[in-house]
Amino acid sequence: MWAKGVRLMHLGTHLRRISAMMIVLLSLHAGPAAASTNADSDALPALSGSATSTQLSSPSPLKTESLLKPATTSDAPSTSTGIPGSAESASSAKPSDKTDDEATHVVRFDPTDGGTPGQASVKTGTLAAPPKQNPQRDGFRFEGWTLDGQPFDFQTPILQDTTLTAKWSKAADWRLSPDHGPATGSRLTISPPSRQEPYYIAIHTAGNQTVGLTGDGRIYAWTQDSTPVQVPFPAQAPDGFHYLQATAGDQWQAALGSDQHVYTWTSEQATPMILDAGQNSKFTSISMNGNLLLTIDLQGQVHTIQNSQNDSRDPTRLPGQAQAVTAVSSASRILALDADGQAWAWDTTNTGSAKPERIRQDSVMRTVQALDEGVLLLDAGGQTRYLADSTSSTKVINLADGVQASRITANNSQAIITDKNGHVWTWKPGKTPIRVDDNREQVYVQATAPGSGITAIDRQGSIFRWNLEAQSKPGKPAQPNTIQAPILETASLDGQPLKLTRDKDSWQTDVPAHTPESTIITITGKQGNQPFTRSLDYTVDQTLIREVQQDSAYTVHFNTGEGGPTPQDQNIQPVYGRIQRPSPDPTREGYQFDGWFTGEVAYDFSKPVTQNLTLTAKWTSKTPNTSWGINPDKGSQFGKESTTITPPATRSGIRFSQVSGGGYVYGDLTGFSLAVGSDGNAYAWGNNKFGQLGDGTTTTRTTPVMVKKPAGAPADFTYVQAYAGGYHSLAIGSDGYVYAWGLNDHGQLGNNTKSNSSTPVRVHGPGNTGEGLKAIQVAAGAWNSMALAADGTVYTWGGISKGGGDDCFSPQNVPTAVKNPSDASGVLHAVQISTRWSFDMAIGQDGYVYTWGYNTHGQIGKNTTDNSFHLTPSRVFASNKSTAAAGPWLKAVQVSAGGWFALAIGEDGNTWAWGYNQYGSLGNGYSSTNTDTNYVPQKVRYPANAGAVTAVQVSAGIYHSLAVDTDGNTWAWGYNDYGQLGDNTTSDRNSPVKVFASAQSTSSAEPWLNALQVSTGWRHSLAIGTDGVAYAWGQNWYGQLGNLNSGRQSPVPSPVSFNLQPVITGVTFDTSPGTNLIRGDGGSVSVTTPAHLPGTVTVSVKYTTGGAGNTLTDTSLRYTYMPAAPVGVLPQAGGAGILLTLVTGVVSMGSALASRHHRRKRHRLSQT
Repeated sequence: MWAKGVRLMHLGTHLRRISAMMIVLLSLHAGPAAASTNADSDALPALSGSATSTQLSSPSPLKTESLLKPATTSDAPSTSTGIPGSAESASSAKPSDKTDDEATHVVRFDPTDGGTPGQASVKTGTLAAPPKQNPQRDGFRFEGWTLDGQPFDFQTPILQDTTLTAKWSKAADWRLSPDHGPATGSRLTISPPSRQEPYYIAIHTAGNQTVGLTGDGRIYAWTQDSTPVQVPFPAQAPDGFHYLQATAGDQWQAALGSDQHVYTWTSEQATPMILDAGQNSKFTSISMNGNLLLTIDLQGQVHTIQNSQNDSRDPTRLPGQAQAVTAVSSASRILALDADGQAWAWDTTNTGSAKPERIRQDSVMRTVQALDEGVLLLDAGGQTRYLADSTSSTKVINLADGVQASRITANNSQAIITDKNGHVWTWKPGKTPIRVDDNREQVYVQATAPGSGITAIDRQGSIFRWNLEAQSKPGKPAQPNTIQAPILETASLDGQPLKLTRDKDSWQTDVPAHTPESTIITITGKQGNQPFTRSLDYTVDQTLIREVQQDSAYTVHFNTGEGGPTPQDQNIQPVYGRIQRPSPDPTREGYQFDGWFTGEVAYDFSKPVTQNLTLTAKWTSKTPNTSWGINPDKGSQFGKESTTITPPATRSGIRFSQVSGGGYVYGDLTGFSLAVGSDGNAYAWGNNKFGQLGDGTTTTRTTPVMVKKPAGAPADFTYVQAYAGGYHSLAIGSDGYVYAWGLNDHGQLGNNTKSNSSTPVRVHGPGNTGEGLKAIQVAAGAWNSMALAADGTVYTWGGISKGGGDDCFSPQNVPTAVKNPSDASGVLHAVQISTRWSFDMAIGQDGYVYTWGYNTHGQIGKNTTDNSFHLTPSRVFASNKSTAAAGPWLKAVQVSAGGWFALAIGEDGNTWAWGYNQYGSLGNGYSSTNTDTNYVPQKVRYPANAGAVTAVQVSAGIYHSLAVDTDGNTWAWGYNDYGQLGDNTTSDRNSPVKVFASAQSTSSAEPWLNALQVSTGWRHSLAIGTDGVAYAWGQNWYGQLGNLNSGRQSPVPSPVSFNLQPVITGVTFDTSPGTNLIRGDGGSVSVTTPAHLPGTVTVSVKYTTGGAGNTLTDTSLRYTYMPAAPVGVLPQAGGAGILLTLVTGVVSMGSALASRHHRRKRHRLSQT
């Protein structure tokens, strides 16, 4: 025995030497950075098996495990979805016996311009909490925290270092219209902010009662068919208080506040009250089933509360060092998960002396939900399991095709599973899961089942509802209004109350006489259950007279950047003043001058100036990079590194500053378009039957071509405005003269002939005198033309028709001033003009709307109709009670003449329409019958859920209408046979609908087209987007949309093919998609690489031209995955695998010694 002990001691000595050698080798490699490396490391996913043609099973973050301590992994594979809060965030299961200080992770909070970034250290497997104060950002509303651009609910255990990003939306507030008025007093409209739906991050349902938690910490409650009502904040809640969690029971509800206290409320007690849990307890998690509330305190103990103020006072602790993270209760059992993902259970009837028992499980659990009988669990690999109340082991619930789950919820006996593809499934014990979404591309992140329907949150934080029909067949998802309309209760000016009169969704009041100054109108009211007070700026104007108005000028500054020379500032007088485009253009070595811009949008020099401005020169390199680029082009095999993809640079950054649609000749299905570029050239495309494109030909063009300059024009000649008529076009040159080209059968070119011209000719002066007509605005109709001179005089020529063009009233071949006997000068003076077909319009210097021409459908707006031509301008009535002698008459800031109807924007921002209503062109909610004609202006009926819409521009076509509101939304209504309304249908609309941004838009979900200017053609529409790109939609028989799909109509806006940049939509490394696409300058995107075995792979970049059309793919880029150095590599040792060889040798030596000892022992035994 003594000899045997000696031999064993020798063997132990050998093994200790081996261990010491390995420790020394590891220490040589790790050095002082070992601790930091271990702290920052991530969990290792399975790598693809080939460097050229493989696919990753998961892009989960990596974690480098010790060579001496292998990790245990989950029993289910993981797939990439990017849905936050999903089980895939658990990339590696941890042993349940690990020590508390073994793993913590950093949760970083990126406010993205909303303050200083912050971070918190969170123990692995526990819950993170958001900052106690929501970030603040001027002009924006904080929506919530997101993970990979999607809602994050802070109810998912943290298993890795995580960065959460603040989501913002533009803040909307109450508005005064107008926000200034005369010292003698005025009437103004007070409009509520546009509806901003809450950004939901979590919902919980009990029976038919649902509570929803928003990302900014508000709670809304509702039943299946009711409108959500905001739950008040607790009385005496401190500034910045918000809710962290919310849960519903049968008779009462509970919430966890940012102060870590629990608050409860009932239908009788609507204001949440703090739960008296004794000793000022604070909590980290809550849940409720039936009327039993479970709370978990800071020590990981589980409290049970049977009613709103009845704590068990005897919390349950888990055995040993385990601490509960989440807990739920079924009818007879409580189940808690600890930080290691281990489930523990005990009876609900034995909470005081309960001894939680470990549940048998072969995978790590991360989420738990309670049914009436039994508990639903979701493990770290995305596998859902069911634990019946009477059992101690779980049963697997498999979704079809092996799809993994992301989120689970439960209500009574019904479980809802949201999978990693964003699909929704229902399940009950003993049943097979059934998919219950409608198979659309909508992606959901969480869902519940109130009653017989489904309520779900999508990736954008929006709520959708749908009913389940027979055999669980899903109905069509609808996005309900989840906020109540605000109520305005009081308004006051300098403490003096103002009388309010409600007009649908807005209020009106009369402002009394006041000393000229800047002042405040204070309003109070309620939004939901929350009171509010707002202070709105209001200016009492000085008395305006002509001399004062002309003396008040705006200053325009020019910024050339690195170019020059810099033009002198210009002082522009209001009303008739226009910015003169500087000449010559500035220059910059190696660059092309693209034009003058405000932001991304080319400046329109035909617009009146209403404020001080700075115009900035935009430049494009003359030697642009013509290849795709990637930087950096190499990185770790573990992925999770950012690289930037840059498309080839455009050879020109020229953009359109204005667009105009034409071709509206009765009975002739044609169309064409005009635009002015930021380079000062005019461009045209579409039908060219009579040379209306101005390129010197009659050839149809399907993409923009340059309009020729007038004969004899100087080299620096540019176009200021271009306007498309029926078969002719008008323009204003930089020399101030009016030019025309195209059809001239009614003298519409104004050059005292009836000969057509395919190139611009100068319009003659009034009465065929002088060098030509000078103007600051032009408008072209079907057979007629108009111009507004710099002194306000209105000129017309050509002919106006009440029908097909053969009945034009007294056509004229040269311009003639419009007569106005009521003006001392005898002619009409205006500030804006418009024409289209059967009548003309203008806004007079007095602000009133004037019309003249045919009145076949009440388009003159005088509460009458007849077949006569009204030669003299008259004021449009304000209502059917108006009279020609006493008024009142309509005042407006912009007008637009349609075929036989008219549009106007009132001084209060309301949209008015009158005249013929065929196809719903008036937008009043009625289709065309004789009784639907409006002989006086009536308000256009925007959707009720849009709130008070304030228009900034309208455009009336022959049968359809367009408008842009203050938020940039584009609206359309009327005739839609060719998709000219842009809502992806061909159905006529008798009230406004939002124009879609693309075919992926819906009537209830963004994106919608944001525009600065719109124009109606015959059966197509045009716009300049807020991104500076020109868009077109509708009929395209002659290429009038200017895209690459000539002949094919488009029911949604598509970019006009003019210097379009590639828009990247996806990036794939080998066969694995990159994630987190973030757009940068010049069309570039940054993307996070997936993991891949070492080697060089092809990078496939998917893109579209200008963000629309067919998806193209570039495969010219390469990315090299570099092998990661294994843990323990010797410095300067000449290769990544040296230490692995040494370690392998040492382990082999130990194995040999042990084997030799074993053989000797057997030999001695054989001899005994």
